[in-house]
Amino acid sequence: MTSALVQAEEQGDTLSEDELVAMLLLLLLAGHETTVNLIGNGTLALLEHPEQFEQLKANPGLLESALEEMLRFTNPVQQIAPRYALEDVELHGQRIAKGHTVLVGIAAANRDETVFKNADQFDITRQPNPHIAFGLGIHYCLGAPLARLEGRIAFCALLNHFPKLKLAVPASELKWRGAPSLRGLQKLPIRLHA
Repeated sequence: MTSALVQAEEQGDTLSEDELVAMLLLLLLAGHETTVNLIGNGTLALLEHPEQFEQLKANPGLLESALEEMLRFTNPVQQIAPRYALEDVELHGQRIAKGHTVLVGIAAANRDETVFKNADQFDITRQPNPHIAFGLGIHYCLGAPLARLEGRIAFCALLNHFPKLKLAVPASELKWRGAPSLRGLQKLPIRLHA
């Protein structure tokens, strides 16, 4: 990816050094932070829903669908970057004036009862699961395939090596990072054996 960005050219125009560094930092930070949150939040979801954890351990073939449900239910990314109205528009009875900021809550969309039956329920067998954890359309996350791969690897290892994993503290004692657009734990204390 780095080589492709360095070599990127369109009609003789290339990325400046500042643009290249900014793009690489974005890819590193966005790709790292969100995947860390997926793994931590997903592990917590399994530990808080032991019947789902047991079902996954009994049937590892559910890992793909479990991973998609973790993305939907735990929302490693809470909202997308701000958008700005280019013109006055009305959306669901609300007027948005030209130039005003619009924030889209991915977490809210992924719990929409009109899209997801029992939206507030964690269900690793949920089908279909049209979540928008990675965005949609032209704003779809470039790193989605890598995040899914890293998630599969992490949860395969967790299932294989730590099948008796438990929370080491009550869930009410867990602390979340304060970033408004990202959702991740400060730490996830666990016990490896029951």
